[in-house]
Amino acid sequence: MKIFNRKKYLWGILILSVIGVIIFQTNTQKPENSPEDFVLLGNQMGVEGNHLEASKAFKNSIRIDPYYIPAYLGLGISYGNLQKNKEAIDVLTEGIKLNQVHSYVPQMQMSIANILYKKMNNKISAVEYVKKALQNFTYQGNIAGVALAGQKLQQLESVS
Repeated sequence: MKIFNRKKYLWGILILSVIGVIIFQTNTQKPENSPEDFVLLGNQMGVEGNHLEASKAFKNSIRIDPYYIPAYLGLGISYGNLQKNKEAIDVLTEGIKLNQVHSYVPQMQMSIANILYKKMNNKISAVEYVKKALQNFTYQGNIAGVALAGQKLQQLESVS
């Protein structure tokens, strides 16, 4: 009887060990495509001019990680290139709301300003977004961004 219980005990430990290894491997494996992978793909598609496929890649990135801010910037730019201006602004605004201190926020604000001014003829709102971007570039210590936003602000304010 003792030998039977001992075998049962050893089998139980073996089975639990195998289950533990399987669970560990399942939880530590990187997904086949990460949000970063989809953003890289989306950027590549965008550079090639395939904005529809780029937007699909950025959406997949957001589906995997709804807090991955670079995907919102990419999707907003893709939508802008597809003339989906309202959707572009909505996506960019959503990304900003998710993380207002992310390093991409001023770029997102500049993208919104460009869409508002160039595609929707809304100079007043465009100026507001450039001012926000200028402030965020300043907080980040991004001198090139400050220069870009300052130049854009001068350009917009000189247009009557």
